Parts: sequence; C-alpha cells; structure tokens
Amino acid sequence: MKFVILGNGAAGISAAEKLRQLNDLCDITVVSIEDIPVYTKFMLPDYIGGKIDKDKLILRDIKYYNKNRIKLLLSERIENIDNTQKVVCLASGKNLSYNSMLVAVGGSPVVPNIEGLKETGYFTLNSVKDADDIIRNAKQGQKAVIVGAGLTGIEIAFALKKLGMDVTLVEKGARILPNQLDIPAAEMLVEMIRKEGIGLLLKRDIQRIKENNGLYVEMVDGEKISFNMLVISIGTRPNIDVVKDLDIKINRGILVNKYMETSVEGIYAAGDVAELQDDKNSGTVSRYIWPNALSQGKCAASNMTGQAQEFSSDASFSNAVRLRDLPFLSMGMINPDEDYETLVYSDKESQTYRKIVLKDNVIKGLILLGDTSSASILGGFVKSGKDISKIRDIIVEKDFVQKYKARV
Repeated sequence: MKFVILGNGAAGISAAEKLRQLNDLCDITVVSIEDIPVYTKFMLPDYIGGKIDKDKLILRDIKYYNKNRIKLLLSERIENIDNTQKVVCLASGKNLSYNSMLVAVGGSPVVPNIEGLKETGYFTLNSVKDADDIIRNAKQGQKAVIVGAGLTGIEIAFALKKLGMDVTLVEKGARILPNQLDIPAAEMLVEMIRKEGIGLLLKRDIQRIKENNGLYVEMVDGEKISFNMLVISIGTRPNIDVVKDLDIKINRGILVNKYMETSVEGIYAAGDVAELQDDKNSGTVSRYIWPNALSQGKCAASNMTGQAQEFSSDASFSNAVRLRDLPFLSMGMINPDEDYETLVYSDKESQTYRKIVLKDNVIKGLILLGDTSSASILGGFVKSGKDISKIRDIIVEKDFVQKYKARV
C-alpha cells in the first residue's frame, strides 16, 4: 500500500505516525512546502519574542522520519493531482503514486482588501520563515501595528513588545475573542492587555494605508496611527487550491464525512483545510486548534488503512484555547443558552474571572482568566463528563484548588 500525505503539520504527522503504527509494511510519503520538519506552529510567537530557540520548535527531526520509514519531501510544491491515475505531480518533476491520499495542507493568512496595503511592506505569521522575517525587521523603539486582535494577533503583540517595540492592536470588532470569551471576561482581558503596555483599539475599521513623512494606517473616521511594522492577523483561509482540478466537494474548506473522507474515493482531508460535513459543524474548520488537527489526522489514517473509525466532534468541543503571556484558558461551551446553568466568580480588582457552564451537574465549558491554577482539575471534568455534584458548592470559589484537594 502506498500512502501520500500532503502537508507536514499536526494533521499530517499524526496521520503518518498512525499509518506506520497500523501497517508496518506500507509506503508513506509526506510532502511539505516548507524546508524544515514538523514544528509547533502555535509556538511561533514565543520564538519571535525570544522565549524559545528555533530548535525547540521542532517536534520530529529528520532522524525520526528515517527511523520510522516515513519519506519526507521538503520544499516541494504540488503541481496537480490526477485521481484517475492516482498520482500527485510535484513542481520539481517528481510523480508520487498512491492508493490513498490525505490532504492536510492547512490554511493561509487572510489579507484584507485595504487601499495601499499591497504597496506597503506588511507581515503575516504562518511559518518559521514568516517568524524569521518579523524578527529580522523588528527594531527596538519602533512602532508596530497589528491588525486583528485574535489569539495569534495578541500573542504577536506580546512577542513584539518583548523585542522593545511600541505595539498597538487594531480590532474591527466591538470585543476580542468572541468565540472564546463572554463579554465580562473579554472586558477584563482588554484591561490586562493594556496594563502590559500594549495599545488596543476596538471598533476600528481601517480604510487605507498611506505614506506621508512615514507610514500610517487611516481609519474610516479619519483617525491615523503611524507605524514602522505592520502585521496582518485577521484569520486564515483553508488552502483548497490544491484540489482545484478535482471534482471534489468544497465549501469553506474541503468537505469531509465522519470518516474524514472527501467526496472523491480514496482522498481524505484533515486539519485546517478540512470542513466536517454535518449540521453541527457546517461552515467551520479547525481554526488552528492543534489537538483537533492531531485527532483528525489519526482518524483519517485509520480509515485509509481500512479500519473504520468515526471522528468525534466532541473531541474538538473540549479542546482548550489559551494565551501563554496571560493566565487565560477557554474550553468547550462558553456562551450557553437557557438550557444550561452558569456559575461565575468575578473579581475586577484582582482581575480574576471564572465561569463554569453546567448541564445536569456536568461541566460543558469553562473560562479561567487571571488564575488558571484549577485548569487541570476542571479541564479533566470537561473531558471526562463526570458528575460534579459533590464539589459544585466550591467550584467557583477563589481557593477552589485547596478545598478540592482537601476533599479528595
């Protein structure tokens, strides 16, 4: 059996490892557009800010691939896919035959249509090369504007702040992280960010980029902010062009069923390029949730070898999202309807917020801000679905961890 995996991120490497585990004799080839082995993409802001060295990003070195007989092709671009002949043609001239193929090519940064942007030197963050470009151009004392105050935008802001830059985040929305925080938590996090010396402007719509004795962004209302470095971080778009010549179903991402298989037999998709084809998840992709991509890659690999396995969307439901520069964690359902019960502890003075979403005494979601000491305990309850009746009276108290340990 010959398996070809397009993409060497979380979904790609987890699929390759699972394939080797399930079939010791199969031929596995991984194709990557980048020039280095798999690395932790979500740690790139830490690398920019100098918290870790580049070699600490690498998850699996070349020796690992060789030891596990996984052929890794680096710096390769996909020219086209011929599914009739089951061949992937690379720009280098190589042709790779396959029995089953996994598309795990991730996503690319969305660049907004802003007047003057194309003529301006701007940065995005989607690879080690992007991170190196940002590091090389970041100058202490200069001004950086980051467009987009999502998780990545905020982490880039902290990284550039560590490099000595004057940083301003510009967000079009009325609040930050609406998918990870409720309104009170978002307001508290805004104050925490500003307290760290990072500017944050909400409800700002950039109209144009101009140069007049220096570069500046101009808002629709005429407000101007000068900058030396401009970073665009408003989201990602699945890299669906790789299958553009195939008769394959696509919405926002490549549509897959519960077995991670596309509409074309023998072709699977996983990670940020894949979109689950059901009512619950329609229109959504992984959005850089690392554990979700790992789970999808493993699921796809099982089905590629003929061992039927359904992907559980509950796995992505319980994935945790966090910021490494601020004590913050969000997990599961955080903006419930009236069918759920909500327990909240909030202390603006100490900037501490804890929200637990329950249904029938089972934790369905949580927000921890300012104090994440209870993360492992409460996160464990989310994943296990255990009844918390015996501890619900202390679950949002300030000293929950101590009281919990005393009870167990």
